[in-house]
Amino acid sequence: EVKGKPLTPVATAYVRARNADPMCSFGDFVAVSHEVDVATASILKIEVSDGIIAPGFEPEALEILRAKKGGKFIVLQADNDFVFPEMEYRMVGGIGFMQKR
Repeated sequence: EVKGKPLTPVATAYVRARNADPMCSFGDFVAVSHEVDVATASILKIEVSDGIIAPGFEPEALEILRAKKGGKFIVLQADNDFVFPEMEYRMVGGIGFMQKR
């Protein structure tokens, strides 16, 4: 429930994505493409989730997330300098798929 909570652009994007199909996200991992702010961390605090990966975290947001699940919530910081390869490969059921990024 986000009624009455301040929503930043990052928090709004998360809420919209989550609400697109809230039942399918049980035990999920959140990926955010921007720095996680306090508003977003406050929403994540009450959601069922196992962890998050983002390029950065505001200090207070990081503390909120580190306290989630009794300190067992996984917080990962993405490498901003990572360059994706030109081709992406996936194996599904023994079949290989390749696509250009």
